[in-house]
Amino acid sequence: MSISEAIKTVSEPINKLLVPVSSSAGSTLQDAWELVFGGFGNYVEKKRIVRMKALEDFKESLERKVADIPENQLCEPALSIVGPALEASKYYFEEPELREMFAKLISASMDSTKSQSVHPSFTEIIRQLSPLDAQNLACFVAPDGSFDRLPIVEYRIKNVPKRSYNVFQTNSFLSNPKEQSLTRQAVSIAVLARLGLVQVTFNAYLTTEALYKPFEQTDEYRVLTDYCSKQEGKALDLAKGEAFLTPVGEVFCSICLPTKSS
Repeated sequence: MSISEAIKTVSEPINKLLVPVSSSAGSTLQDAWELVFGGFGNYVEKKRIVRMKALEDFKESLERKVADIPENQLCEPALSIVGPALEASKYYFEEPELREMFAKLISASMDSTKSQSVHPSFTEIIRQLSPLDAQNLACFVAPDGSFDRLPIVEYRIKNVPKRSYNVFQTNSFLSNPKEQSLTRQAVSIAVLARLGLVQVTFNAYLTTEALYKPFEQTDEYRVLTDYCSKQEGKALDLAKGEAFLTPVGEVFCSICLPTKSS
């Protein structure tokens, strides 16, 4: 049964209870019931159903991942890993990206070929990620499991006479097609860097120039270009850089991120 069907099933008994003997009186009673009890009650019930479905999806995903581990690789999971991971997951399993990360982490702790790479801090790292952060991390993992270095830029307004500049937008990241807001992406990249998963540098950049062309198609680029054209001594500088996974980030992704083929 889908979530929407389940919600409809829950709503029907209330509606049947209020079927009017006299249509006008019944309508008044139903309107009053919905006004006093319906909104909050239905909201709570709908949330409960959504959580039950998400929990079932989480359970099925975890069972499937454990079942995929060859029998000769199964091992007793460390309580320091599986305990905190299960405890933390109950607050995050409604988010598909984070739910999958917890399932991968727990199943890896039961795989003798991966358990030595599982660090207790991984649970806390997942807890501090948003779904967008998880999506951005996945951008660094190639389909073959290798790790990519990705383009990142800083929009700077140069003060030409003084040879100085002001940063308008840093950590501009466009490799995730699901999110094009430079502001949201800048925050996400900063969080990933703070957690020690990603490193950003503007002292080096990728040699393929075409990778930086999309940054010249953004609204920010057009606005700044127009602004600088009207200001004497101002020029737009697109400072090229690169972002890449740290050693911790590489291990974390290999343990906690679903493979691209799955």
